[in-house]
Amino acid sequence: MKRLLSIIMLVTFAFGQEGDAQVASAQFGGSGLSELEIQTLYSRFLDELTKASDSPLMDAAAVNEQYDGDCITPECMKAGLDALAVQQLIAGTLNFSKNKYRVKARKLDASKTKPKKYSIRYKGEPDGFITELEILAWEMMGKEPPERLTGKRKPNQETFMEKIVESPYFGRTLVLAVAGTAGSSYLKNANGAKTSKDAADSMKGYKPGYDAHMDSYDKANQKATLSLVTALGAVAYGYFTGVFSEED
Repeated sequence: MKRLLSIIMLVTFAFGQEGDAQVASAQFGGSGLSELEIQTLYSRFLDELTKASDSPLMDAAAVNEQYDGDCITPECMKAGLDALAVQQLIAGTLNFSKNKYRVKARKLDASKTKPKKYSIRYKGEPDGFITELEILAWEMMGKEPPERLTGKRKPNQETFMEKIVESPYFGRTLVLAVAGTAGSSYLKNANGAKTSKDAADSMKGYKPGYDAHMDSYDKANQKATLSLVTALGAVAYGYFTGVFSEED
């Protein structure tokens, strides 16, 4: 009987611990790094997240069995929050390319419809990036990072121009500028082509004048067509390369 009671108490304790979990964090998806490197970096993040959280975290293995950390859309995170039955879900992606680390992290509260966005853009040594990742854990929990972390921060070596050029806003602005300029050129030349065609139609009885206006019409029409193709091409490029859907 004592053994049975002990087993019941153990099971109750185990389920009680799981049920107390209010925060779940899925392992970040990643690219440009090995699976072991991603796991190691995420472990450092998770360690600090555990320290920063006022609520217990759901077992990481259990979270990863039910949720794919690669998907950080509002729809995915809402479904994950419901499936895990927690109050907060944290997920993100970790990428490394051109000697730069990029993190996109999201935190969704059960009372919200859209996750809160966080990001890191860092160029430098791995230990400097790890510090930024650890600080991010505290910021996502709404806490001031401890001095033991902020005191060892290393400068981000990414230049101002790199930040501008690689910003999704730069890509959007460039695509929209090209499309806008081409669209304006299309309207101007299309209007010019119509004017020349009308003038040619009014001079059908005078061949030299008719030919001259038709030649002007053909040139304006060609420019209008080229401008239209350029405008549509710019918009298509932005759509298929994800320029309009990229986030900080």
